[in-house]
Order: sequence, then C-alpha cells, then structure tokens
Amino acid sequence: MRSLEEYFNKRVRIVDIDNKEFKGYVETYTPAIDSDEELEEIAILDKSNNLIGFNEEEIKSIEIV
Repeated sequence: MRSLEEYFNKRVRIVDIDNKEFKGYVETYTPAIDSDEELEEIAILDKSNNLIGFNEEEIKSIEIV
C-alpha cells in the first residue's frame, strides 16, 4: 500500500478490514514516528461531519474519489 500521506487533503473511499466502506475528506495525517502505535494514521471527515480515524493496519483498500 502507498503511504497514507499521499491521501492527505483528498476525498477518499476506504474499505476497512471488516469490509465496511467509508467516504470522506482526509483531514489529518499522522506519520508512524508520531503515532503511539508506530503506524501511519489518517482521519477522514464524512458527510455528517464525523471525524473517523484509521491506522494503516485497519485499511483493506483506499482510493481517491
């Protein structure tokens, strides 16, 4: 998988490891070195203005939409 940083400030569709789909705008990016779990993390803002966070191990697929 590409670095999650490449999706920062873009609209994305994410399928997580439980096969749930999320769409939204990537509001935040945290590099692995700054993460408590030492994993890259992003958070998306969905259409209801909910901020939903994911680390790289929770993402099955991600694409720019």
